[in-house]
Amino acid sequence: MSAPLAVHGHEIIDLVAAHPEGIRLGVLMDSVSERYGRMATFHTCSAHGMTLDELLRFLEDRDKVRITSGVVHAGGSPACDH
Repeated sequence: MSAPLAVHGHEIIDLVAAHPEGIRLGVLMDSVSERYGRMATFHTCSAHGMTLDELLRFLEDRDKVRITSGVVHAGGSPACDH
């Protein structure tokens, strides 16, 4: 059995940014699951081994995404540039 895919948070930020009007949280969760698999883990430059929920909280705390009324929007703080 292969190890779960480790996905960088930039991928999720880019997915959210591709929807300027925002993307419903459930649709985002389904899209990520379809694209990366249900067992995927997520990481950033400074944190590793997160679930998608943990990643979204991490990104929201840093204003990389904003979640309002079940809709995820790109945040006001840019992603790091590497």
